[in-house]
Amino acid sequence: MKIPRVFLLLLGLVAGWLALGDVAYAAPVADSLSIEVTPTELVPAQAGMVYVSGRHPLDVSVRLDYQPLDVFWTGDGYAALFAFGHEEPPGEHPMTVEAVDPVTGERQTYETTITVVEYSFTREYVQVPYRLIPLFDPELNQAETDRLAAIFANVTYPERWEWPYMLPVPGGIITSRFGNDRSYNGGEWYSFHTGTDFRRASGEPVQATAGGTVVLADYLEVRGNAVIIDHGHGVFSLYAHLSEPQVAVGDMVQQGQTIGLAGATGRSGGPHLHFEIIVNGTLVDPIRWLGLKPGFVPPAELPAQQAEVSETSVGE
Repeated sequence: MKIPRVFLLLLGLVAGWLALGDVAYAAPVADSLSIEVTPTELVPAQAGMVYVSGRHPLDVSVRLDYQPLDVFWTGDGYAALFAFGHEEPPGEHPMTVEAVDPVTGERQTYETTITVVEYSFTREYVQVPYRLIPLFDPELNQAETDRLAAIFANVTYPERWEWPYMLPVPGGIITSRFGNDRSYNGGEWYSFHTGTDFRRASGEPVQATAGGTVVLADYLEVRGNAVIIDHGHGVFSLYAHLSEPQVAVGDMVQQGQTIGLAGATGRSGGPHLHFEIIVNGTLVDPIRWLGLKPGFVPPAELPAQQAEVSETSVGE
């Protein structure tokens, strides 16, 4: 019996992504109180989560590298998010989690180590049409980066924290991973890929990965028609190269809601979705972020040599 090629690709991806990181548990550290840190071993450009479950209220504090992290109530526990950048060197980072019962004064402390391991991102050689060359202008790119950084610097505190997140194109196939180093038209290594690309035909729907507030629905020179959703607590998602947004700034959107249609606007060689996740102002691998959900199965992926230019973002 001939096994479908896509099924083989999916099996390979599942095996590759199962090692998304270790989890540290301290359960319980007190009556009905448990602490989970996931993952404790990361690659650069990966985010993690501390989760404290138990009675309410508690005074919870989390420190990473002796610096406090923002802790928030999720509705059934306390959470804190942490992230490392694309250029983070290998190393160990001490973490301390402390929970204090304000009524009894009981104090519980849990210590662990977050380890960033050495990791090499894939290199991609991308051929771009001549018409897109002006969009590599450094000043133009820096202006867009600065505009986005100003948005991502805002931290909001919604009443509800939605978790886990979902794929913005369920059943979509990855055509280019996050973080790949890129050379355009055989030139020098230009930058790393700031998102994950999904195969998508023009006009196909793009869905919100989680609920939140739309903070940008505009045309960007590099990313084209783009939508940014603020999910609260320093987490944002960005959807780029849309043919048209279907939401406006200020809209409250629900997980799974169509927020735009796929396209090829901006610095794009063809229709697809470029999807970014930002945590605490840091660009992180979207698939590893979604992979914090237990049992997450990563989407199928085209081998790098088979990803066509028309399906590959030539954006950031």
